[in-house]
Amino acid sequence: PPRPAGEDPLGEPSKTVLFVANLGFNIDDAGLSALFTDAGISVKSARIVRRRWGKPRKSKGYGFVDVGDEDQQKKAIEALQGKEVGGRAIAVKIAVNPLNDGDVSESNDVKAEEKAEEAAPAAAA
Repeated sequence: PPRPAGEDPLGEPSKTVLFVANLGFNIDDAGLSALFTDAGISVKSARIVRRRWGKPRKSKGYGFVDVGDEDQQKKAIEALQGKEVGGRAIAVKIAVNPLNDGDVSESNDVKAEEKAEEAAPAAAA
């Protein structure tokens, strides 16, 4: 479900990935990557988020760039935050790794196993 406007995303800040918003709808993955490499930032991957439906699938105006490490993240934010690209001032932020339901159930399964192991010796005694 969509997050209410103005609310920060839940999760842990990424150590390598940046969120880039307010991009023109004509920028593709290669253009996003070039934006960073032209600023002297090494890019491992760049991906524009696209709408689910339609042919061609149109850009939603934001994307994610993996720059490899925290130093490159800081350098990219300083170099590109607010830079005008195609008449738009882009926003560059540290991406947030979402909390997955699988992560929660995994940790609950581990806790349940630990409790079962603790209870088993007590029952045997």
